[in-house]
Amino acid sequence: MKHNKLDCVDVGSEFCPCYLADTNDCITCSHLQGKEFCDCHWKGVCVYQEYVMNGNKSKNGREKFITNIEDKIDINDQCKIVKLKVTKTLARQLKEPGAYVFLRNISDETYYDVPMSIMDTDEINGYIYIAYQIVGTKTKKLDLATGKLMVRGPYWNGLFGIKYLKAVKNSHCLIVTKGIAQAPSVLVMKKLIKNGNKITLIVDKGRVEKIFIKDYIKGLDIKIIETNLDSLKEKQLVKDILNSQETSLVYSGGSDLLHDSIIKILDDLNIDPYLTATNNNDICCGEGVCGSCTVRLKDGSLVKTCKTQLDVREVIEGRISID
Repeated sequence: MKHNKLDCVDVGSEFCPCYLADTNDCITCSHLQGKEFCDCHWKGVCVYQEYVMNGNKSKNGREKFITNIEDKIDINDQCKIVKLKVTKTLARQLKEPGAYVFLRNISDETYYDVPMSIMDTDEINGYIYIAYQIVGTKTKKLDLATGKLMVRGPYWNGLFGIKYLKAVKNSHCLIVTKGIAQAPSVLVMKKLIKNGNKITLIVDKGRVEKIFIKDYIKGLDIKIIETNLDSLKEKQLVKDILNSQETSLVYSGGSDLLHDSIIKILDDLNIDPYLTATNNNDICCGEGVCGSCTVRLKDGSLVKTCKTQLDVREVIEGRISID
């Protein structure tokens, strides 16, 4: 059976309907998929009506901003934190877990755009903080920037299971993260604490060799455990925490191997808390147009993961390679 009820992270936003509507590839609206009848499950403002009222065309996409690099901090030789001056509006829009932007050196062409998760924001003064690791051509070119960067955004599908983060209140949550993927966990933890949750953070320095988010979660009621997640002993630590305390949500911030390891631990313990995780698929345009983020699920569905919200298990367990 084909997967036909997909949740688009942009639906109902100022960017909806998007470019996909122009080619009958809308993730949500059946009319804008070329069908003659409506069978969407969206309960907000009708996407098709918005399309018609906009002159039968998509709305404007994300804006590009030239921003000042206010500060650049070395985590190590290959990892940096940049503080960027942006509009207060953009800082506010990027305050949500899973938010990301595209960055590039202003002297480079658009194909150097690289997606970067938001680590933290200052919506009062208009700043965003981003941690990045130099791993390839795009990040090497990005690191050469000195005074200014081009920013395109906001985007919001950097995590799977965002709805669970918003739903959990007054509960215990377990955050497991490693390496550079510490960065998006900051907004996750701030959101959970805002909703009255208690947090245990298990963090592995990984290749960055530092717990670089400590200053950004300072003063928050978080129990921090530093460990090596590659060890079987430390995987037992995760089991012990889940066994000792009822946990409503588990967040996995790291590679798909980490996600798979967390899923196996939950299965071994026969428990089923909400599961949220970083979206590790290749994202190139962020608009669902280029297809680089597309995955084929077990049911045969082709899904654009730069926009589509899925359950983590569905992505990790059901994904098969596209030949």
